[in-house]
Amino acid sequence: MSKYKEKVKKIHDSTDFKRSFAGVTQVGEFVYDEHESSVQPGLNYHVHYTNSKKEVFMLGGSHSPSSKIIKKVGGVKSLFTKYSDLTSNSKDKYPEGILPIPTDSDYRIGSFTRYFTQLANNPSADIFEISEEDNDQQSVLYRYIDFKWRISGTKNEVTRDNQITMNSINSEFQGIVRKLFPLQFWKPPKNSPDSLQKKLVLLRSSWYLYKIKRL
Repeated sequence: MSKYKEKVKKIHDSTDFKRSFAGVTQVGEFVYDEHESSVQPGLNYHVHYTNSKKEVFMLGGSHSPSSKIIKKVGGVKSLFTKYSDLTSNSKDKYPEGILPIPTDSDYRIGSFTRYFTQLANNPSADIFEISEEDNDQQSVLYRYIDFKWRISGTKNEVTRDNQITMNSINSEFQGIVRKLFPLQFWKPPKNSPDSLQKKLVLLRSSWYLYKIKRL
């Protein structure tokens, strides 16, 4: 059995239901699946609806082993195709805004990757942070950017490196710097002067709140 006949048989075997004598070919409406040449008008065809949710047109009012597969390239779309297009579009995954949470591993490494997006056709649209998963499943309606963000090290080092990053990406994504500040997610090394200073600030804040509550 030829590969083409095997293909026809597979379609027939996987068919959930058929529409016999579904219509008559029109000028420029179909081409042959096998060699892409135009199908002449005035020929009966039938349609297979497979268990993989495909609509397959074949010549002949009813199915036979010699039926030829044809592809619809013109004319009015079938209701099945219109519904398939609609459900396909409704399943498009659009990016969602998140607030990332760096892991302990990220802090040991010293940095992590951040992902941002914006509507592609509107330079003034909101720029927002997204997950790596949403970045991997990009939509043509959005534009994307990712970059390394430093979160460990001395205060001066982190401020310097992240400021360089902000200056660099702002030329491509104008306005993104409003979503960032150099010490965002930064944690100073344990027992460092920066760490001790941060603890003192927290202690002073706690003491101030305690005094307020006592009044």
